[in-house]
Amino acid sequence: MLYKNLELPKAVLDRRVFNQKSYGKVTAGTLTAIENMGLIDSKEEAIDVGAAAGLMSTFFAKKFNHVHSYEPSHSYEQTIKLKEQFKNVTVHNLAVSNFKGQETFYIDDRRLSQNGFINPGWGKPITVDVVKLDEQNHSNIGLIKIDTEGTELDVLKGADNILKASWPTLMVEIWDQNTKYPLENIFQHLTDLGYQTYWFHCPKRQIMKCDSVEQAVKDTSIEGYPHDADFIFVHESRSTNDYTTRLIRPVSI
Repeated sequence: MLYKNLELPKAVLDRRVFNQKSYGKVTAGTLTAIENMGLIDSKEEAIDVGAAAGLMSTFFAKKFNHVHSYEPSHSYEQTIKLKEQFKNVTVHNLAVSNFKGQETFYIDDRRLSQNGFINPGWGKPITVDVVKLDEQNHSNIGLIKIDTEGTELDVLKGADNILKASWPTLMVEIWDQNTKYPLENIFQHLTDLGYQTYWFHCPKRQIMKCDSVEQAVKDTSIEGYPHDADFIFVHESRSTNDYTTRLIRPVSI
């Protein structure tokens, strides 16, 4: 664990721990939409990039055949606990991008929230091991969730072979702050690959569709971030349904 050269106070570490209240809040958001959209196949596997305390990996472990959870920060001390609860979870103390090697990674020593390759302005540098998903021997992938604080496009480019092998559903955090690339780049990249863009309006409990790259970029900046900055990408080969008409029912967590 290469982050051991940076110690954080217990108060900071405790900001990223698993608890039922946080788990309930997370599952009531975009994960509810994904299940109601019928995008979960229990025979497939999921990848969680930026797993943190393992909230989403916990949900995936209950829904998918196997889950691969990646977390390079101090939160890995929570991520690794998933192995104690689930036999179908593999945890990786690794960062994910479009290259393999070692790189400077910045730790948000205030909240452990904005950890990533982009310095939020106050991040503490550490060195992490970095991998490409395409070189991790993954197969039968049905969903990839990516939350890497602005470098999500790099993760996708490093998973090009996985995408083309099974066109998994993608759950990607995209917001209008602290990003490596212009926002339109990631939406255009996935549109060119045949993906349709959606997001879940959490307060209204409604699935929203972005009919263009321009609309998707605009939606990232909606006041109050009703989507929690999470966008859903569904490949045309998986479904052409009009998900916006789906009735949203509570998920089983």
